[in-house]
Amino acid sequence: MSVEDRVLKLESFAADVREHTRILTDILLRHDERIEHDAARTADLERHFKILTDLAVRASERADDADVGLAEMRAAQANADVRIAALADAQIRTEDALRKLIERDERRGQAGGQ
Repeated sequence: MSVEDRVLKLESFAADVREHTRILTDILLRHDERIEHDAARTADLERHFKILTDLAVRASERADDADVGLAEMRAAQANADVRIAALADAQIRTEDALRKLIERDERRGQAGGQ
């Protein structure tokens, strides 16, 4: 093989190396861009996950507060039911007492009129 043939092969090889280097550089640049893009997306996802976690915690706290409020309301309702029952009993006793007084008064009126 002559020197010129070797030089041509080396130049061809050097051109191939330059082309492969350019291709690899492009691949690495796109890879870096993807990594930056993915890092930004990952940061967004982490931020959104934190927001959702905070919302879930607050919702749970509000549910606990609602449970306490509901228990208090049920206790107040039970207390009101007891008071209403007591008032109904008192009303019945008052009506009975009034009926007895009216009957007694009527008997007296009938006994006095005879």
